[in-house]
Amino acid sequence: MECVLDQGCPIHIGENAVQLADEIPLRQSCRNCVILCESNAANLILPPFLDRCPNLRKQPVYYLDSSESRKQMESLLPLWDAWVRDGMDRQTLVINIGGGVLCDMGGFAASVFKRGIPFIHVPTTLLAMADASVGGKNGVNLHETKNILGTFRRPEAVLVDPVFLQTLPRQELLSGMAEIIKMQFIANAEASIESIEEAFRSKERLSELLHFAIARKAEITGTDFEEANLRKTLNFGHTFGHAFEALALKRGEPIPHGIAVAHGMVCELYLSWLMTGLDRELFEQGLDWLQKHYGIFAFSPEDIPDLMGYMKNDKKNIEGKIYPILLSAFGKCRFDQAVPESLLEKTLAAYPFF
Repeated sequence: MECVLDQGCPIHIGENAVQLADEIPLRQSCRNCVILCESNAANLILPPFLDRCPNLRKQPVYYLDSSESRKQMESLLPLWDAWVRDGMDRQTLVINIGGGVLCDMGGFAASVFKRGIPFIHVPTTLLAMADASVGGKNGVNLHETKNILGTFRRPEAVLVDPVFLQTLPRQELLSGMAEIIKMQFIANAEASIESIEEAFRSKERLSELLHFAIARKAEITGTDFEEANLRKTLNFGHTFGHAFEALALKRGEPIPHGIAVAHGMVCELYLSWLMTGLDRELFEQGLDWLQKHYGIFAFSPEDIPDLMGYMKNDKKNIEGKIYPILLSAFGKCRFDQAVPESLLEKTLAAYPFF
């Protein structure tokens, strides 16, 4: 088992990592502990978790509908009411077990309850393992605007155990792969499309890329916790991706976050070719490969004003200017170059670029 440090937060990665949670009642007998579980997948994830953590079987379990459409402040009000009713104090530890949305919402719920109570993450999807559980960002949406309400607060620990990946449907695996691929684009100067493709055929290669994504993200967030500079590079694909995700949510046809990010990376690779000197061949390779695995996001010219509106509301904007993350090569990012709205509209009009 490997342990990566995100400042004071240990991230345990490997088989049986989840069993470290079983030590909590023994190691800290005077401390209250509760479990917050994703309601729509509880029958899949709670039994294997409790099988490996028998000391937690008697702890209270709370359930949360953590679908993207329910990632709103009002969805947490019943949970907070229950925590107050049940007498949870500031020393109560919350174990968040679920996917990326559950980690976002559970971390946010804990980080503001009584001005902050401790929590740990047990991510159960590839997306949550590679991204949402690491780095201390917690949040909810405001209507269709992604993660505009939130906090920076690290969990006490993250337990990344591959046991939960065995039941994931292919779409969830693809969603998680997008965040792993993103880290190759932004943080690995030696990356290639061929080496990324190998992860779709080899569990060992996928494990290597997952470890790389977690370790590199922990390194980045350890130096820039509140996203003043370098951490912004983690948003590659997200300016357009969040807009696609918001439009899909408005349509009542939500798409997984990672798949939206994959579509967004295509757009930001195109902008990188136009603006920061990304090699055209590399852009075309990335375009072909991402669309081979993720298809395209269908929208009409009439949707472009809505998509532009979502991008204008992006939380990373400064003084009304929009800053997608751009690449000049694999591992070389620009996070400080504003893109004119006219060029963003041109990019949307040109999509899917073939």
